[in-house]
Amino acid sequence: MAPARPRTARAAATIREARPDDLPALARLGARLARLHHDLDPDRFFLPDEPIEPAYAWWLGKERASRRAVVLAAERRGRIVGYAYGRIEPRDWNTLRERSGVGVDLWVEPAARRAGLGARLVEVLVEKLAERGAPRVVLHVAARNERARRVFAGLGFRETVVEMARELAPPGRGRAVTAPGKRARTAAAPAATPVRPRARRASPRP
Repeated sequence: MAPARPRTARAAATIREARPDDLPALARLGARLARLHHDLDPDRFFLPDEPIEPAYAWWLGKERASRRAVVLAAERRGRIVGYAYGRIEPRDWNTLRERSGVGVDLWVEPAARRAGLGARLVEVLVEKLAERGAPRVVLHVAARNERARRVFAGLGFRETVVEMARELAPPGRGRAVTAPGKRARTAAAPAATPVRPRARRASPRP
């Protein structure tokens, strides 16, 4: 019996702050992330007009130059295989969120996964946002992205808000109305009834 060949160790990726020449590669990864979210829930996550990449490169280049933002690139053997992007956001009165670092994007190429690279990117992003004064880091993850949720939970992130969405019938179409214990019936939506905005309680100034 021939001895089994030892597996070749995968080269570890280097994580660093992104450079201008990284932007085309980062934009390709960002576009894949946008398409993934749209595939998970097309009604909730819109897909930007194709091609997505030029706009993504412009935006990440703009954010890379901001003192409030962090754009990281993971490079392995001269190729970008992942990235992370976050920024400092001020106090938000609508969600009662204090000033925080917000993780916006995280992507690792499939061939580079299952080696802890995603977790490393998150940890470096947290460190860089802390250096910029973030007292905490908040991130959002699609409900159906169970793998990412497990990774974030393992890194100490806790669930704080659950977003729920309900699709509404287009104007003029019927919508299902279900009363407790009764079968669903269809009620016609008003054609052009203006909705009076609900008075908002004044919030103290930040």
